[in-house]
Amino acid sequence: MKSGLRVLGLDDGPFNRNSDTKTVMVGVLMRLNSYVEGISTGTIKVDGMDSTETIMSMLNGRFSKDIDFIMSNGITFGGFNIMDIRMINRLTGIPIISITRKKPDMDSMFSALKLHFSDYMQRIELLKNSSINKIEYSGKALYVNCCGISVNDALYLIKKTTIMGNIPEPVRMAHLIATAIVSGESYGKT
Repeated sequence: MKSGLRVLGLDDGPFNRNSDTKTVMVGVLMRLNSYVEGISTGTIKVDGMDSTETIMSMLNGRFSKDIDFIMSNGITFGGFNIMDIRMINRLTGIPIISITRKKPDMDSMFSALKLHFSDYMQRIELLKNSSINKIEYSGKALYVNCCGISVNDALYLIKKTTIMGNIPEPVRMAHLIATAIVSGESYGKT
């Protein structure tokens, strides 16, 4: 893969489920060499169903022709606002890699969705469309969900964009910026 390729890293900002109805979504467009080319923001509803729409508006913005890959911190944002990675990939042709440090407990997620959401079947379907793969490198383990890209190519991109720790820099930067927008300063792990 060429070093000039660009990755859009996505993450949401922190929120209080008891008082916040919205949170921020941040996209950081970065080359494989960690050069930041742009930042995009949007808002999503906490526990809503608009993360896919917000991400699509980011993808159709000023940097639309520059995005080669998408990396995200999981597929759920703002609580249970679930991104439809298959739809995004189908509509844009852009490969997507969602990354989590811990293996998602799908049974617990399904139970929580059934308990709290009238549209739980639609949300469960989005989660069932995901395929969690454990990848390991340099003694680190991550769980990835890939759409439009092989697990091996995803591992290559993760390695190329990770400077320290095990979270790729585009996703880490999106997390830091989203946290700073909401809280006034960045903190915490992705």
